[in-house]
Amino acid sequence: MAVLQSTIAEKIGVSQMTVSRALRGENGISEETRRRILEAAREAGMALPPSPKLAADKDLLHVICSMAVSPTGKHGGSPFHARLLDGLQRGARECASEIMSCPESAATWPMVVARGQVDGVVMVWGDEHNPLPVVDCPVPQVYIFHGPPHADVVTVDNYGGGVRLGERLAARGHRRVAFAGPNTWVARERLAGVRTGLESAGGGCPPDLVQLKMGWGGEEPEIIDQLLAGETRPGALRKRFTAFVAYNDWFAVHAIRRLSELGLRVPEDISVTGFDNVMPHWYDGPKLTTCAMPIEELGAEAARFLYWRIEHPNATRRTLTLEAELVDGKTVAKV
Repeated sequence: MAVLQSTIAEKIGVSQMTVSRALRGENGISEETRRRILEAAREAGMALPPSPKLAADKDLLHVICSMAVSPTGKHGGSPFHARLLDGLQRGARECASEIMSCPESAATWPMVVARGQVDGVVMVWGDEHNPLPVVDCPVPQVYIFHGPPHADVVTVDNYGGGVRLGERLAARGHRRVAFAGPNTWVARERLAGVRTGLESAGGGCPPDLVQLKMGWGGEEPEIIDQLLAGETRPGALRKRFTAFVAYNDWFAVHAIRRLSELGLRVPEDISVTGFDNVMPHWYDGPKLTTCAMPIEELGAEAARFLYWRIEHPNATRRTLTLEAELVDGKTVAKV
């Protein structure tokens, strides 16, 4: 069951930002509005912070094992993962708990988990091709982005974000658009959304302009070269495609760099979009048109969700879906 904050906002007649602030417990909202938002959220089955009774329960350890990211782990230098961890820590504090970061393992759960020495586990599992521990987990778990069958998941509306990008490209006159990313469900959802947005104006992403590859990373120049098919003359290239949609911002800025090396200008010769709104620190090109993922909120919601699950152990497994908002940058031109 997917729950969007925008659904709650529409029902109550307030902005999505007000709903988000109310769910985070922030000030500046009347108690009556907060009460109505929380009541609507509970009716929709949305995960909320634990009740005071549960938070004070002596049986809780008030520790969450994060198998998402650690400050010193392999993702420690990534802005994306740093923001995710910030959100996870904030959500844990709201629930009177703290985060214990543990390394990922394909075979076993960390010992503190196996021994039940934490309240639960939050794990990032964005790629269905990566293995999960083969043994059952003795404590509740919440997955970020993707999860095994019947698991609680906090994710992003990848399809809806793709639709917004496709519609924006269509509104600027683009009809033939290239797409590239890994061969994962996330990338396929984003691609499906882009195609839907383009189809509203008679456009699309033809199969010969789509590159979905496993194990991608460091192959951005080669993928761009394959999509160009040797054509770097702007006038002739536009007959092939006029815009390139990258799976994420990292790939988008690498694509812009490669296009520049080939003498192609963005957006004058070709338009480029990303997805996530987390650009590498070294990027100094035009502001990227992309979809902004609520990264900190993903982490915070995962912590809240975990304690909601502890309070409702027999409730149906659910998925909480957060929206990805379009960010209008300077990398999409009219054609």
